[in-house]
Amino acid sequence: MKRLPLILVAVMALVALGVLSSIVTQGFEDMAEAEAERQELEAEKQRLESEIETLEDTLEALENNPEAVESMARKELRYVRPGETVVIIATPTPVPLPISETEPEPTPILRLPE
Repeated sequence: MKRLPLILVAVMALVALGVLSSIVTQGFEDMAEAEAERQELEAEKQRLESEIETLEDTLEALENNPEAVESMARKELRYVRPGETVVIIATPTPVPLPISETEPEPTPILRLPE
């Protein structure tokens, strides 16, 4: 009879330690996930700051340099000066191979003369 209370106390202590251990372990997992997310956000912040710096440099160049405006218009808007000749180089696309022997050969939209 004297051993029963001692056993109950020991079982209660083990249960309490198990619960405490699971709580602490969950806390460490949450902390690790939060740290990983913080690192991802820090990398995104660095990328965005770099992009902002590039855009600010571009804006400053566009405000102060007419050649930059012309360059941007040619690049982004595909502008050309009057009298300039635009040359468009097209490369033919080879006919894709049939996927399997049982399927018919695909018909190309445009076929170049041979």
